[in-house]
Amino acid sequence: MSVTRTIRRAVLAVAWLLLATSSAYAGGGNVLPATARPHGFTLAAAAAATAYFNEGPHTPDTVPAGFPLQILYIPPGGTDTGTFHVRAGTMLYMPLVYSDGNDAALWPFPDVNDAQAVSSYYFDPQQLGADTMEVTVDGQTTSLGPQYAVGTVTAGLPSGANAYTVVAVFLGPLTKGTHTVSYRFGLSGEFLDPYGGEFAGEATYTVVVH
Repeated sequence: MSVTRTIRRAVLAVAWLLLATSSAYAGGGNVLPATARPHGFTLAAAAAATAYFNEGPHTPDTVPAGFPLQILYIPPGGTDTGTFHVRAGTMLYMPLVYSDGNDAALWPFPDVNDAQAVSSYYFDPQQLGADTMEVTVDGQTTSLGPQYAVGTVTAGLPSGANAYTVVAVFLGPLTKGTHTVSYRFGLSGEFLDPYGGEFAGEATYTVVVH
């Protein structure tokens, strides 16, 4: 066998290996930039559209009419898991942690129309102080920064509040098959010192794409 043919076969073998490896990780579901506008929705607009649903009992009658993304949430009576069946091409919206105007009774609540104030509210160590804020899709973890915190004025929330903030993400479409999507957050800022010093949460979802 010639040296040229041997080299050619080696190159082809490496190419096939790279293709197989990339396919194994090509599951989609990428965390989109905070500035993304899937179907025309900003993170702030999505917060306004889903605030009532996110705070409420998550029943079908509270799903925002016409919202074009699949919301990942804990179903009624659930604990920290949920399973969703979606069509190929469906984009996802996943809230991690929210706070509304009622929390002003516990600590200073930000002006929800001030983006910088809302970001600082969640990530400033002198406020809620997020030390963990991450999303994991099929084992690939992305840490979220202050730009993923948004606020909105939303009258008539289930809690009775009229101002709402949330840290949330848009996820790109997943490939066909079964996927695991999860989040984890931890807050340990000075606002929490009188209340045990920390607050944490997590949830894991199964998303089946058909």
